[in-house]
Amino acid sequence: MTVTARRGRITRSTYTVRGSTLAEIDAAIERAGPRDPNDGRRYSGVCIGTLALVTGRRDWLFEQEGEGTPMRVTCRLGGGTVEVTCEIQTPELRTPLESRTAQREWERFAAAVGIHEDGHIDEYMAEATAVAREVSALSASGEGRNERAAQADAHAAFLRLVEPIASSRRLRARADEAAARYDRANRHGRSQGAVLDRTIT
Repeated sequence: MTVTARRGRITRSTYTVRGSTLAEIDAAIERAGPRDPNDGRRYSGVCIGTLALVTGRRDWLFEQEGEGTPMRVTCRLGGGTVEVTCEIQTPELRTPLESRTAQREWERFAAAVGIHEDGHIDEYMAEATAVAREVSALSASGEGRNERAAQADAHAAFLRLVEPIASSRRLRARADEAAARYDRANRHGRSQGAVLDRTIT
């Protein structure tokens, strides 16, 4: 067994936009769209992911190193998960559009925004998988006058090793970095079609 990545809770919500034309709706999104935590700008949608290293008592493995005093023990993680949770927000149109052509464009755009935001989940999962692999490769040794003391020392040494990889602060930064990479790659969804053609009437 090793540490694995796990998709946790995904919550979805909407914010309201109104307008009778696509130009009005686009302006409403620019005013009311959620802010991206990485650059502070408003976009049509947002997916904020959180990574967390979750372990239980049985996930910690301790192995005695030879015989003698003080006792030496190696500690590693033989289980546990790096859990991904996400909050997604997308626009919801609450007013009718003037034409069926405009309505079709809105539906195309809204679907593209959803696809883009769901893509963030995949990026967060990829980052969680990388974290899980890095943590699984760690081991630390400790010593003490008895088994309990040696295990406590090894466990503390392991936690010092894991801090730069999977502390809550570092995982927050890694999640933000993953989101920023994804948005740079597709220009915040523009290359995926998440742009409303406001010229359609």
